[in-house]
Amino acid sequence: MPARIDALLRGPHLRLPRPLDAVSERWSRLRPRVRALVVAAAVAMTGAAVDAHVRSLQSAWGGPAVDVVVTTRSLAVGDALEGLRTVAVPPPLAPPDAVTPAQARGVVSLPVPAGAVVTRAHLDPRGPAAGLPAGLRAVPVPSEAGWGVQAGGWVDVWTLGGGEEPSALVAQGRPVLDVIEDPGGLTSLVGLSASEAEAVTAGLAVGRVLLAHAPPPASR
Repeated sequence: MPARIDALLRGPHLRLPRPLDAVSERWSRLRPRVRALVVAAAVAMTGAAVDAHVRSLQSAWGGPAVDVVVTTRSLAVGDALEGLRTVAVPPPLAPPDAVTPAQARGVVSLPVPAGAVVTRAHLDPRGPAAGLPAGLRAVPVPSEAGWGVQAGGWVDVWTLGGGEEPSALVAQGRPVLDVIEDPGGLTSLVGLSASEAEAVTAGLAVGRVLLAHAPPPASR
């Protein structure tokens, strides 16, 4: 096979049709700088033509494409806004209140079917408290990355006393509403009752609080 390829490459010039042969002869007689200018002009004209075509398409579709956030799975009220992807769509197809990729954070306040564009109407201004039972409050509890606590999970809350104070189970089977990461570490927002929140606050003051993974209430 290499020998055949070498034989093809060593053959005489290919015979071109007469018009192409004439153009080739004229091209070879041009000065190098003239040829460079011709190539640059051709590239510039091609770029201008492509740009004009793109602008005409954008004008026909109402302007440049905009990025919207689309769900990859159905989300229920109270779910964290997860499982998303960014899609570029023509402006007429983007809802006027569609959230941008940078704004796609929070808790769902209206059911969102898979494949739907997320809008500000889908996000509750109450944040993680959306969908939380009336008797519970969102309480921030410091956590660590190694614990694997995630939004949508369930935890038991333990207070680890200092000195001779024993550990105590403060709350059992409580929902994790959100997990926030900042330079200081991770903070989990856990749904707790008022009495449980008071015990957790006291536990944080004298020792620390531990979150233990728990099964959801339906599986108990």
